[in-house]
Amino acid sequence: MARPQQFDTDTVLDKAMQVFWKKGFDDASVQDLVDATGLNRGSLYNAFGDKAQLFAAVMERYRAASPTKILSQPSADTSPRQQIVDFFYALVERAQSDVEHKGCLLTNTAAGLYGCNDAMSAWIHDTLTAFEDLLTAVIERGQHRGEITSAQSAREMARFFVAIAQGINVMARANPAPDVLRDIVSQALRTLD
Repeated sequence: MARPQQFDTDTVLDKAMQVFWKKGFDDASVQDLVDATGLNRGSLYNAFGDKAQLFAAVMERYRAASPTKILSQPSADTSPRQQIVDFFYALVERAQSDVEHKGCLLTNTAAGLYGCNDAMSAWIHDTLTAFEDLLTAVIERGQHRGEITSAQSAREMARFFVAIAQGINVMARANPAPDVLRDIVSQALRTLD
């Protein structure tokens, strides 16, 4: 008979997230994860599988709490334009509160894909594609409501905004000065006019 799980999954994932965030996928050893989570190897493997599966669970938890949720929770009276504005300023706020200048875990991982397995590379691709699709839908709603210019296709604008978001996340690590990040956001948002 299997023993019941004796730990809080969210707490373990949060602790593992910090290891991956600090060291990256490649440099985070299983021993680092064992030390950080307090679980032994057997419990870690039984609960999450291998290191790549644990990382995937961490990334899903990270994605669920990311600023993209601002874009995915519209209501009938939600302004699509304001959703985009709020999303980008949430990125700036996240950078300001990141005293260690860790940046975005997804962006950091995407920038280091050279060490990722095929499943993880596919997950990053799928996540960025889903982000693009989400932005496209928000922009289309804004175009239909007359809040966002229709001079460019929603898809083209969404791709631009994905690149800007990723750039902001990189800049947040290298130069997290709020005025620099706000200038980038301000310039990018002019695309909506």
